[in-house]
Amino acid sequence: MIWHHPRYWYSCPPLLKQWIDMVLEFNWAYGPNGKALTSKICLNAITTGGSKELYCTQGINSYTITEFLRPFEQTANLCLMNYRKPFTVMGTYKLSDAELEVYGSKYSDLIDELQL
Repeated sequence: MIWHHPRYWYSCPPLLKQWIDMVLEFNWAYGPNGKALTSKICLNAITTGGSKELYCTQGINSYTITEFLRPFEQTANLCLMNYRKPFTVMGTYKLSDAELEVYGSKYSDLIDELQL
């Protein structure tokens, strides 16, 4: 399961949150009988307008992307999924076409790796 979304205002878009609330139901995704997602791979694929330097203890955001994504990690843990480190593209509004191509290739490689 890949939660692919922009990262803004320290959260995900409301539609993704609604999807999580409606799909990851008690006794299906978690709970005593909730085993549907057990051992599935889960990760976030996110974009940010802010650069990597802004997402650290010394940056304006005070926390790393990993720290901001803890609720997603815990959701995956609750559903007994295997949470992987996020795929991030940061500082998107400053990226060149060549840099976007590199990120596109890396994302494609990640998707290929997940299918093995």
